[in-house]
Amino acid sequence: MPTAVRLPEHVATRADLDVLLAATTNYEERLPARPGDRAFDLARMRDLLAALGEPQRGPLTVHVAGSKGKGTLCRLVAAGLEAAGAGRGPVGLYLSPHLVDLAERVQVDGRPVADAALCAAADALLPYLRAAQGTPAAPTFFEVMTAVAWQAFRAAGARAVVLETGLGGRLDATNVCVPAATAITSIELEHQQVLGPTLEAIAAEKAGILKPGVPCVTTAAGAALDVIAARARAVGAPLLVAGAALRAEGARTGPGRRLHVGVGLEGRDAEPFEVPLAGLHHAPAVAAAVALLRGLGVAPAAVRAGLAGVAVPGVLEPVQDDPLVLVDGAHTPGSARATRAALWACWPGRPVVLLAGVLAEKDARGVLAGLAQDVAAVVLTRAPSPRALEPGALAACLPAGAPAPTLEPDPAAALAGARAGVPPGGLVLAAGSVYLAGAVKRLCAARA
Repeated sequence: MPTAVRLPEHVATRADLDVLLAATTNYEERLPARPGDRAFDLARMRDLLAALGEPQRGPLTVHVAGSKGKGTLCRLVAAGLEAAGAGRGPVGLYLSPHLVDLAERVQVDGRPVADAALCAAADALLPYLRAAQGTPAAPTFFEVMTAVAWQAFRAAGARAVVLETGLGGRLDATNVCVPAATAITSIELEHQQVLGPTLEAIAAEKAGILKPGVPCVTTAAGAALDVIAARARAVGAPLLVAGAALRAEGARTGPGRRLHVGVGLEGRDAEPFEVPLAGLHHAPAVAAAVALLRGLGVAPAAVRAGLAGVAVPGVLEPVQDDPLVLVDGAHTPGSARATRAALWACWPGRPVVLLAGVLAEKDARGVLAGLAQDVAAVVLTRAPSPRALEPGALAACLPAGAPAPTLEPDPAAALAGARAGVPPGGLVLAAGSVYLAGAVKRLCAARA
């Protein structure tokens, strides 16, 4: 924890919370130059939660890792648990990163916790943080936020909690939980300087969330699945694999954010589900959510109701009309291709102006190759992150045949230019980074 910033006396306001978080090392802003177990150390997290009285040991917990789709899966599972829980207590949901506001990371029954609850949870950490400041025991930004979440969930009386990992799994701060079930979504090449250079290495890090006797549902495939399956056997974790015992059948999508899919579980006939998501690529997450919820004893009617009412921001989310502006957090080649295919299927025939920003450690060429297919215009900007690529560097990554881009480093000016350039009947797609998606959503909300 940096010593240049003095911790507040109390955390009573969001300004106090900002001061507290500014005193932490934030790997979301800048990844460690030499990653390893020292940068991500579960001992710090265990000590911090022990000082709080082990708030993670109470609720039924579902822990989710993966490269893409884990946030969507978390929201689906939380929505199903909420639908099942009338009169049984709240459901906590921990996500990262946020789109617009920090409180989005810590939710109870589908809503970000109030500022007062967020600040009270952070205030409870102050004695530990003061003692640890300037020492190797000082928690990072993500470790502090994870502890804040657990403290807030305990204060809210949460009976169940759904946790999304931040980075990897084995050494992620969320991995001190005591899960009733786990899930691992699809695996792609990502954060290779931290997680390893191959799909197998990355899968091994994600598989670090597996626990003895705790069932896991996975939508991974190929070499990544082989690694996950081997780890599951080694620790004795029952594994349900999408495509085998878990089937997604007859999926169709559109118009707009609508997905119909049949889910067949362990030889049973497929049950139909309708979910407010755009794109066939979400069908495996729906199937995984159904399997997790049914495995936790949630009744079929509650599963269906929860999934039908789920809200998933930042996933081809409309944030403005006239012209239509959609935001999507796609930031890997696979997710970029899936987002573009979903756009074609759900908003067919509409000219697209692509507004893109990508972080430096991502495969910008692969991301832009997926997003820039058959678009009417391209506007490149700098995503609001210290890790973002400059527009000029992005321009060099555009695929052959893409329109000549407009370069505008400021996201607000880039959005204004993209809006102005939309052909009749067209739309703006803002994608390539969760940080850009959040910035565009914030800008559109301010304009409304």
